[in-house]
Amino acid sequence: MTYKPLMETTRFHDLLCEGRLSRRQAHRIAASFGVGALTATTMGSPAVAAPADQPVFFTWAGYEVPEFMTSYIAEHGEPPRYSLFGDEDEAFNKMRAGFEPDVTYPCGISLKLWYDAGLLAPIDTGMIPNFEYVLDAFKNAPHSVVDGERVYVPEDWGQTSMIIRTDLAPEYRDPENQTWKALWNEKYAGRMTITNYSYEAFTIAALILGFDPANMSLEQIDACGDLLKTQIPLDRMFTTSSTELSQALASGELVIATGENSLVAQLVEQSSGMDIEWTWTAPKEGALTWHCGLCIHPAAMKHGMYEKAHDVINSMISEESGVYEIGEWYYGHSNRLAYDHFDEEFLQSIGISKDVEAALEGTAYVQAMNNPEVMASKWEEIKAGF
Repeated sequence: MTYKPLMETTRFHDLLCEGRLSRRQAHRIAASFGVGALTATTMGSPAVAAPADQPVFFTWAGYEVPEFMTSYIAEHGEPPRYSLFGDEDEAFNKMRAGFEPDVTYPCGISLKLWYDAGLLAPIDTGMIPNFEYVLDAFKNAPHSVVDGERVYVPEDWGQTSMIIRTDLAPEYRDPENQTWKALWNEKYAGRMTITNYSYEAFTIAALILGFDPANMSLEQIDACGDLLKTQIPLDRMFTTSSTELSQALASGELVIATGENSLVAQLVEQSSGMDIEWTWTAPKEGALTWHCGLCIHPAAMKHGMYEKAHDVINSMISEESGVYEIGEWYYGHSNRLAYDHFDEEFLQSIGISKDVEAALEGTAYVQAMNNPEVMASKWEEIKAGF
């Protein structure tokens, strides 16, 4: 199946070079071009070489920075060997073709696919001291434990929700009125934007219609598509740039925008000194919560790297790694101790909170969905006006 790029490659290059795309946005857009790991490595630091007696960590470009491997390097003297990918489809296909790393880094939406393909080995949390500090909200996320065996340890997370200019749309000041249905409010036609990603769009529609987003029939997918067809004409723009979204919100061009929680920090910067009012909403149907984390490839046992693979995971979910990721990347982290290093004002400014468990109550976890290729194709048709 051929997918349309989310934006022209020249525009993507400009935004990337200007620092106007998050790492995760850049990966998702690059995937739509068919851009592979070679290009993806230009998004982060060069991979660090390590001796052959270190495990291979197959991970997103950008995660090879030493700040994530503080405890691992202290114990083993060297970082792991890194092999980088730009998106999970690329990583999956490379492993299915025979590549055998020791540690991998999928997100929740891919766990079932990877497990069913035989790419996930059991994890012994007794070998991961930092596991006791992992937030309970993520310990048992869907597909992280299968048939009583853990195959996934969460590392980072974030949310997709709406920012609403409540000075321009005052009815949404009241949390009781905050709903994904706001995106269908014709009063703000031409001044809103929904997500650009098919799985998020169909999840939003499913939540409104009362469907289980992860287990929709083809008839339910069609119903979601019909609902989304009525929303698209109300949108002002489609963009994956949080900078463009925050600028449009600050100027009032947009009243309602869907985005990741890093958009909050962008809007704080864009609206500095301006007399405007806005809120990061908690839709009654549930904000969308994504999470990514660590898995061990079955080949780690064959390579004699099973124990060191656990050490890689332990370092990635350490308190120190969490402080780095929250403070520098504005993502949430799975280690609850990391949040003690930040005040509530800063965490709120990036759409997070010290009370992570409470903030995540009622959210919808992004996970594997039935017939994702049907949704992706239908979404492109809907956006094109068909």
